[in-house]
Amino acid sequence: MSQITTLRWPFERDVEAFVAAGVPGIGVAIRKLEAYGVAAAARRIADAGLAVSCLTSSGGFPLGDAAGERAALDRTRRHLDWAATLRADCLMVLPGAAGALAWEEAAARARPLVEALLPAAEAAGVRIALEPVSQLRMDLGFLHGFDEALDFVDAIGSASLGVVLELNNAWIERRLYANVAARTDRIALVQVSDFKIGTLRASERVVIGDGDVPLRRIVHALAAAGYGGWWDIELLGPAIDAEGYERVVPRALAAFEALWT
Repeated sequence: MSQITTLRWPFERDVEAFVAAGVPGIGVAIRKLEAYGVAAAARRIADAGLAVSCLTSSGGFPLGDAAGERAALDRTRRHLDWAATLRADCLMVLPGAAGALAWEEAAARARPLVEALLPAAEAAGVRIALEPVSQLRMDLGFLHGFDEALDFVDAIGSASLGVVLELNNAWIERRLYANVAARTDRIALVQVSDFKIGTLRASERVVIGDGDVPLRRIVHALAAAGYGGWWDIELLGPAIDAEGYERVVPRALAAFEALWT
């Protein structure tokens, strides 16, 4: 369960609620980690017996701004250290927004930045997970599809680099099932949420089973392909806030477990 799901709760309440619901792992939000403190968070998570799926989200390179890129690299290296302290499987990274750049120009600017992080990621034992975002969030990144993110990562070819499969966006993509079958090893994390057809805003998600994503089919395809990583439940938006986190957390976990029956 990602801390993004319980965005307005403090760090310690997330941990307590996740443990009470029977959640085995926690996706840690950098914003909450900064407020709570890395050492204190590591102790609380360990004492609670939770594993850490990921740290989300870093990067956000201002592509084309050399000084800004260097500052973002330094910040992301620091986040890699934090992820290692928490024993997180991966650090989710936004590779940067294109702005006025063409896609190819943005990719050419982003690639050496990502490559510069790989030695630190390998040393920390933390995988970098590039995060495609909705086309409505052009401010966050130039990668908007699972397929194109896989191509970008394949061109670099490092075991320390992977892609976030965000089902809320990727479920309608061409070649989704072919990519799941052929490039499973590139998937660093699967983000699970649901989406109602007719939604017109980015990041407006619903609890698993309340929307139209064929989640059962997708998760079974991933399992059949040999995916063995974390499934990170990340829910946000008006429906989640209106229902209340106290109900959403256990209901989402139960709905995810029901996908396997």
